[in-house]
Amino acid sequence: MLVDTPDSDEVTQRARSAIGQVVGRIGHVRVRRRRLPNDGVLYETSNGLFFLPYQTVVATRLVEESGGSPLWTVAALLWSPLVFVLPFVRSKQLREKQVEENEPVRLTGDELQRLPELLGQMPGAFFVALRDLRSVDRKGNRWVLRRMSGTALTLAPLAGDAFGQRMRDLLASDAWCVVAGWA
Repeated sequence: MLVDTPDSDEVTQRARSAIGQVVGRIGHVRVRRRRLPNDGVLYETSNGLFFLPYQTVVATRLVEESGGSPLWTVAALLWSPLVFVLPFVRSKQLREKQVEENEPVRLTGDELQRLPELLGQMPGAFFVALRDLRSVDRKGNRWVLRRMSGTALTLAPLAGDAFGQRMRDLLASDAWCVVAGWA
């Protein structure tokens, strides 16, 4: 017997209605999790908070490496005063090296409405609905989202105090208080 599975368009439509309209970017945050990307961008939507993790890209960088002849090392082992000369004898060389880096996914304007599609495509992306939040507390520089079910999520801003101000404004807004039932 075959199980009727919803097609990807139907799933995206359901996610789009659950997430709502994207209002704007709150800021760059770190969410401590195992085996999933930690750093990303937090967005405000009409129905909650959306976390979009950074993507990993491979870049080629010039890296300075120490070079030198192994004969100098052997000579220094045989005659110990050469140990003091070795740092001056070794040359520095620039080499190309493949490096993995994390960078934000840059979405602007109409691209922001693609967030529901990215929920299933990007490992680590998540959405927290307002109605599923019990409370949002600030602890030092971190923000703790306590959910009705599941573990609490701790958000640590990656840059500046603009994130903190944006979160305070968001939590004080009437729309959030009414939807979340905190009024």
